[in-house]
Amino acid sequence: MTLKSSNFTLLVVNLESESLTTLAEELHKKSITAPGFFQNAPVVVNIENAALTIDYANMKQSINEQGFILVGISGDLSGEQKELIRAQHIAILRSSLRQSNKIAGAIPAAVEPIELPAVNEFKTKIHTGRVRSGQQIYAKETDLVIHGDVGAGAEVIADGNIHIYGKLSGKALAGAKGDKSACIFCQALKPELLSIAGIYKLSDDLTNDYVTKSCIVSLQNEQIVLGKLDQI
Repeated sequence: MTLKSSNFTLLVVNLESESLTTLAEELHKKSITAPGFFQNAPVVVNIENAALTIDYANMKQSINEQGFILVGISGDLSGEQKELIRAQHIAILRSSLRQSNKIAGAIPAAVEPIELPAVNEFKTKIHTGRVRSGQQIYAKETDLVIHGDVGAGAEVIADGNIHIYGKLSGKALAGAKGDKSACIFCQALKPELLSIAGIYKLSDDLTNDYVTKSCIVSLQNEQIVLGKLDQI
């Protein structure tokens, strides 16, 4: 077995207005220039320059209809924006993460589009393989992706979000430095402990409705809240 960490590449759309029609048109243009290249590609939308009146549910649907997957939203977000985004179970990514080669969400006519592939890199720590009892994986100042199970007695910690593509039987602590917008995504939830920004929930506090289910864990009104991914 080989355990390794690597960079995770995401596409970023720089949304300059609340127009979801423009967003869909730009994504469609990108997808037809390289058929299959962007199929099911993860997308982050940066809304720093957009208006506050964005319909995030329609944004998610519009992006999905173009064959992309919305995995997060970034920007200098207000408290109101964060609440609306979390209500749609969309991850909030820190705008301080390093960015390069932006895809313009609304490209001005006087500016030439950049050549493909146009990507934005987020330094995300990726661990491949099972995290065993006694092991601790920590993603400092970034998100953590686990491709494998997290065993009982193991800990996965991130200053940002945590994505677990496997079963969580140990502890998961997101927003370790106090980021209350952090979330935990898990394919099969049976944890010893869940924590976001220091606020935690123990296994005894979980109802059977969520045990072994695919879930998103977020923080709302200073409380840990669970939702099923298949109901989003």
